[in-house]
Amino acid sequence: MRFGALDLGSNSVRCLAVTIVGSVLEYIDSRVWITRLTEGIGEGRFAIGGRALERTLDAVGEALLLLGRLEVPKDRIAFRATESLRSATNRDEVTAAMESLTGLALGVLDPAEEARLARKGASLGIPGVGWVFDLGGGSLDIGTDDRTFSFPLGAVRMTALFGENPAAVMEEARRVLGHDLEGNLGKPVGVGGTSSSAAMMMEEVPDEGYNPSRLHGRTMKSAELEGLTRRILATPPGKRGGIAGLEKGRADIIVAGLSVIRALLDLVRASEYTHSETDLLWALCQEMAAEKGLEASSVRMPVVTGR
Repeated sequence: MRFGALDLGSNSVRCLAVTIVGSVLEYIDSRVWITRLTEGIGEGRFAIGGRALERTLDAVGEALLLLGRLEVPKDRIAFRATESLRSATNRDEVTAAMESLTGLALGVLDPAEEARLARKGASLGIPGVGWVFDLGGGSLDIGTDDRTFSFPLGAVRMTALFGENPAAVMEEARRVLGHDLEGNLGKPVGVGGTSSSAAMMMEEVPDEGYNPSRLHGRTMKSAELEGLTRRILATPPGKRGGIAGLEKGRADIIVAGLSVIRALLDLVRASEYTHSETDLLWALCQEMAAEKGLEASSVRMPVVTGR
């Protein structure tokens, strides 16, 4: 049986298709569209509209077509939104437009549920997960074995407030995070667009060469993130297309995203974390399979056939 998940995020629309074989979720395909739905987000709430909404509706339509071509039936597609709609003043209007386009019910995850699903997804692919952070465009969501947190520290939001100023972003992140995360929380694991993009750049994997196996489980050192930040800042915006692994739609927000992760690692006194390509989307597929009486406890990634 095939299952799919569609995530309406602050900076991107993502979809995943998997099949279940025995107790294993096997990767079929995935895709990301950078849409910047929360264009204009900063402090507080905002309204979605204009070109940002048009771009996102187009991407959602393309994602649904892809899942259809992959033979994922509509009744096995989970459609969810996160901070992209949680902070929107016209949430109901946007939800109605998305549901009219897709014929799917759009669920808006609260922060605790988002963090729970991110940790559950990461646990499918990474043994011994302690805590998981998911840095998106609007928020930073963190899940431990018994607690969840959500902070307004997403890459789009931080860029709107501070631009490409790592020191200012890190200072704000430390202020917002406070002392909530102090103590030994176990093995840190990261998911989300910023972490995936950082892994792509470190491995020099171009967009067209994406394969989750090339990134999944990679150790991400804070010192590497700092060096990557310096490299990006030294590259004029118009020439960042030459940085392998950096999507055009993330080029202007990646510095803020990397800076938030660095501040987070500093706070918990960790010099590194493990990147996971299994995340909220995988957890959604796992839970849908469970509803059909199919219990999946692990994942299988595609084989890497070349660089």
